[in-house]
Amino acid sequence: MNDIQIKTRQPLILETSILTLLIVGAVLGTAAYFIFHCSLITLLSVLGILLVGVQLPRLVGRRTRLKRSREAKKKELENWGFHSRDREGPWINYIDYPLIKESKYAMGKRFYSEWLIIDDGKIIVNPGPSKLDSASGTVTYDYSVRRTYAWDGCTPKRFFFWFAILGTPDWWQVAETVTTLDDKNSYVKKSVFWQQAHHASLVHDALYQYLDSIPIAKRDVDRQFFEMLLDSVMPRVLARTYHFFVRHFGARDIKEDDPKENTKLKVVFVP
Repeated sequence: MNDIQIKTRQPLILETSILTLLIVGAVLGTAAYFIFHCSLITLLSVLGILLVGVQLPRLVGRRTRLKRSREAKKKELENWGFHSRDREGPWINYIDYPLIKESKYAMGKRFYSEWLIIDDGKIIVNPGPSKLDSASGTVTYDYSVRRTYAWDGCTPKRFFFWFAILGTPDWWQVAETVTTLDDKNSYVKKSVFWQQAHHASLVHDALYQYLDSIPIAKRDVDRQFFEMLLDSVMPRVLARTYHFFVRHFGARDIKEDDPKENTKLKVVFVP
């Protein structure tokens, strides 16, 4: 394990999401130019401020973030034999309890990791601290110890000069009921009041975090995201739009129908 080479994504100055933002800004700026007769200098100044405002928070502290990412991946690889994918923030949402999603796409599937469990019809995000016994090939989770799992909602999102966030909206707040565990590791329902896409994006982000290691195909992960958006009463045309973008632009390095095999690990207990 001493020769492990960990790669982290090197953010480009003009990646796809930034180009999209600039194109939208250019279109709006051009419209303002003709409608309100703004000068070309004003238009270019607005686009320049937009670019600097989005990129500066990504560049400042980048070396430290990449170093922390490499260290975390190396530790995870040494423990589990795989590591999670790059996940950019901003991390503005969090849960401090295990979240359980029953899924037809997880039937007969098994995968265990630090932050995600897939076990024969169940997906558990943020299950709690794990203890891996390599000799016996077993893993034990302590569901009673609460940890925090953070995610950004629907992607992409970017800080704008650290005081605002630009990106894909999660829409209006709704009351939902999610499944978690009580102190006796029994299923309980929990009422939450969060933005409409939060439940779907949380499960989707956790699955994407290990997308190149899990036994569920990307096509099914994206399809579940779409179905969960509909369950949150999101208008179908909007849910279809979100599904289109994650299917065609999310994790483009992963084939749609290339799920990995079930893990050979055995879990001591899954509620």
